[in-house]
Amino acid sequence: MKNFLYIFWATVTGVINVPLVLCQQLRFTEQNSFKVLQFADLHEGEGPDSWGPETDERTESFLSRAIDLEKPDLVVFSGDQITGLNVETNATDYYQRLSDLVDPTPHTMILGNHDAEPYSGNGDQSDPGALTTRSDLIAFDSSQPNSYTAVGPPELSPAISTYIVDVLSPSSSEVSLQIIHLDSGGGGMSEIILPNQVAWLESELEKRREKNGRPVPSIVFIHIPFSEIETSKENGSECFGVELDGVTPTDSDGGLFSLLSNYMEIKSVFSGHDHCNSFCCKLPTLSLCFGRHSSFGGYSCEKQAKEIGARVIDVQVKGEEVEINTWIRMYSGNVIEEHGL
Repeated sequence: MKNFLYIFWATVTGVINVPLVLCQQLRFTEQNSFKVLQFADLHEGEGPDSWGPETDERTESFLSRAIDLEKPDLVVFSGDQITGLNVETNATDYYQRLSDLVDPTPHTMILGNHDAEPYSGNGDQSDPGALTTRSDLIAFDSSQPNSYTAVGPPELSPAISTYIVDVLSPSSSEVSLQIIHLDSGGGGMSEIILPNQVAWLESELEKRREKNGRPVPSIVFIHIPFSEIETSKENGSECFGVELDGVTPTDSDGGLFSLLSNYMEIKSVFSGHDHCNSFCCKLPTLSLCFGRHSSFGGYSCEKQAKEIGARVIDVQVKGEEVEINTWIRMYSGNVIEEHGL
């Protein structure tokens, strides 16, 4: 659980009153390592009156086992935690289940294109029914005792799951890693990166360079991938992993990829969305990676239907630089696709 320093109440504009908690910072271990476990595209809540509950239980059993095997320092839910069109007013019940499942491991969360998808129990979205908004979902998760999710700046709404989490060195207040969470839209908004998100991130990176006295190594989580992961493969970049799906990027990235490519502290970007992909490509300035479909919910590919898994990102501090290694922890417990980034 978090060790709370202090708690205060704040009003999230237009949503609900939620407790905002300032807590003990995340830190690297004494061995100068920090391990992240990415859970992608869980799609809980499908078929609630038939096959769905059993599917969710099987998924959650895998998530628990992956945590037990990897013992991560942080779990990142990288979007599409639920299939919103099948979930009416109880969307936060599923978020509560996920938070309880990973507790006491800290976690963060970004939204995907299905989390706040308009409810339509019969599959007819012409009658959307009830809707739990993007702001509701992020505000709820940020109130959980093991959550480091933050409600993004109000001016970025509805791209509200846009925020940065710092990881400190083992024994000082020095920031050794920045984990950037970016909202790629969908559901209650278009599947785009808003220009003001890009401007905000650029401003934040500059402020942090000045505050920290150097560019702090950073990794990025975003639900919908960049088109550049596909074009880089076509252009001969070093790639590894499984590609059984097309690449479905945002309708517009607002200049985000260009920004990330021009900041030396950005080391790797991790996405989800395309369930049958779990490959990475090394570009000249950064690496782009898919996670691994971590659920029996949502669509899957025939060859991968029983091979769900979760991406592991292991960050090691090397002076002022970091070394990043990644692998996939499979449903079977096996480890595949182990590479440096």
